[in-house]
Amino acid sequence: MALDEAALLAAGEDALVLRLYRWSGPACTFGYSQPFSAARAACDARGWTDVAPVRRATGGGIVFHDGDLTFSLVFPWTRTWAPDAIYKNIHRGVHLGLKEIGARTFLNSPERRPLGAAAACFTRAEPMDLVLADGRKVLGGALRKKGGKGLYQGSLRPEAAAVPLADAEAALADGIAREFGRTPSAEIPAAWRDAARGLEARYRSREWNERR
Repeated sequence: MALDEAALLAAGEDALVLRLYRWSGPACTFGYSQPFSAARAACDARGWTDVAPVRRATGGGIVFHDGDLTFSLVFPWTRTWAPDAIYKNIHRGVHLGLKEIGARTFLNSPERRPLGAAAACFTRAEPMDLVLADGRKVLGGALRKKGGKGLYQGSLRPEAAAVPLADAEAALADGIAREFGRTPSAEIPAAWRDAARGLEARYRSREWNERR
C-alpha cells in the first residue's frame, strides 16, 4: 500500500505504471472511508483472527487477498474522466486481454447486478466490474486522484476466470496496453521505494487503520 501511494505521488503526470504484486499470506485491505470495525469483523468471521486489516488510500470496500492477483496502475487522469468511465476503460481492457486467452467475462451493468448487500467487495459486483455470465465477480478496483494523476488498485480472481495466474498477469498487462494505447512501465525507481519506506509506518499504525 505504501509503495502504491509513493508511485502516485512521485510519478510524472503522463506516467503509466503497472505494478503486479502478491501476498506472503492471507491479507485484508479496506477502503479509505470504510470503518475499521467492519473490516475487523469480516476477517474474524472468516477465521482470520491473526490478519490485521490495512486501510487503503483508495476507496472501495473490504478485499480479502488469498490467491488473488493484486495490481495497481498509476495513470494520467484528465479532467473529463469521471470515475465510472475510468473503471469502464480499465476493466474493458482487462476483459479484452482475458478474451484473448479464452476467458469469457462481461462488464457488469446495473441490470446484471447481483442482489445482496455487504461491505466485502467480492460479495457483490458493482457497475463496470468484470463478472462471469452467472454474475460472479472477477475484477474490481478502487480509485484515488492526486492532481492530474490517478491511482487504481485492483483485485483479479484468476481462479474464477479459470486461467493460470501467469496467463492472467500477461492478459492484464496486455489489456492495459490496449486501452491506453501504450505499454505500461513496470519500473519502480529506487527513490520511490525509499519514499514508500517513509510511508510504511503510517500504513502499519493504529492511527491510520483505526481512524474510523
